[in-house]
Amino acid sequence: MSGFPRRHALRAGVVALANFIIGEPLKRGVQAETRHSIFDAHLHIPSDDGEVFQWNLITRTMPEFVSYLDKCGVKRGVISSARSNTAKTPEDYRLGNREVAKYAEKYKGRFRGSCVITPDRIDEALREIEESHRELGFVWVGEFCNYMTGYKYDTPEWSQVMQLATKLNLVMQIHTNTREMQYLADNFPDVTIVFPHFGSSPDDVFKRIAIVASHKNACIDISGSGIERVGILERAVKEIGSERVLYGSDFTINEPSSVIARVTNAFLTPEDRENILFRNVERLLARAGKATGKS
Repeated sequence: MSGFPRRHALRAGVVALANFIIGEPLKRGVQAETRHSIFDAHLHIPSDDGEVFQWNLITRTMPEFVSYLDKCGVKRGVISSARSNTAKTPEDYRLGNREVAKYAEKYKGRFRGSCVITPDRIDEALREIEESHRELGFVWVGEFCNYMTGYKYDTPEWSQVMQLATKLNLVMQIHTNTREMQYLADNFPDVTIVFPHFGSSPDDVFKRIAIVASHKNACIDISGSGIERVGILERAVKEIGSERVLYGSDFTINEPSSVIARVTNAFLTPEDRENILFRNVERLLARAGKATGKS
């Protein structure tokens, strides 16, 4: 090889390495390749105000966040903002949702944005969901974490949120305990609900799997506790079907590649793995956002 091609190759390698380290948006050709790449249903981006869901901060910025996902082989994801999850006021969650929209646009082809609200000032919360859908193109709402700011799911205000989700045909991602999970699945059968996490005890895990299995509108993402237990993923696929089990990592809190390893090492068919790792999220996003007329 002559010196010129060698220098050319070296320069290309340096550029590629730099892009990996700083987390560049995906180029058009790479975007096309993501048709069959992992799609993470559960990502919390670091906020511009410095809020990050990590005990020891190592991914403080969006480029660092993207770079870590690159290392794990995660090329696509649904993102929400840490700022929105801990918001005390509509002003706070609006800022967080606009951060999400900004990064979904910057890293085009890589991330789909999700809107998060708190229902305390319900008129403003409903307005924000509608605006995020209409103006920002969001069809995913949540992850909602009521324990962070102290609201309840069994209230008239939350019923209004679920009614709007039904009308707009949005995907709702809702962190719950098992009792809340049962209540939501029973009372809102027309809403597509993604419940994160299997649970922390055998009894809890098996109940949560059974709830999702018996409610066709419900899915479960496999982030958090429970997935590390050998055999639990296989049980979920057997009882629920792989079409309603979604890969999610809960990054920046939890480590994405450990969840991927559990999927790739599980006793599943290749079709099951594809469903979990990317096809199910693709299907949910493709179907969402088309108004149903129900309320």
